[in-house]
Amino acid sequence: MNIQEAASQSGLTPDTIRFYERKGVLPRPPRQANGYRNYTPDHVRTLRLAKGLRHLAVPLEAVAPMIAVAHSGTCGEVRGDLTGALNEALAETEQRLNDLTHVREHLRLILGGLTAMDPAATAVPGMAPCECIRLVTGVADE
Repeated sequence: MNIQEAASQSGLTPDTIRFYERKGVLPRPPRQANGYRNYTPDHVRTLRLAKGLRHLAVPLEAVAPMIAVAHSGTCGEVRGDLTGALNEALAETEQRLNDLTHVREHLRLILGGLTAMDPAATAVPGMAPCECIRLVTGVADE
């Protein structure tokens, strides 16, 4: 099958497949006489595995060794690599969630202050301008 068919069956785009091949994440399939890539069902399974790992936030550099082991290694080897990569992805996801929670709370605080502001007020309640702004604008501490 050609790259379009492989892309359709794997859920990836042809550009993503080519990118993964250039980066060494996926093995390059053999070429047909006309120069087109010749993907097999095994290639499509590999593409789906790569897509699934990336969907789970496994870094691209960790995907390549897992794909190699998935084809030539034992289940135990794949399981160990997968467990490590998923633990790292989970830790990074937890950190991103914590960061986003902090941003959300800060946004709520600012929006709450803006909503409660008197139209004539010059400062948002609960927020003090930084020292640089005070120096530039000449606004003294209240």
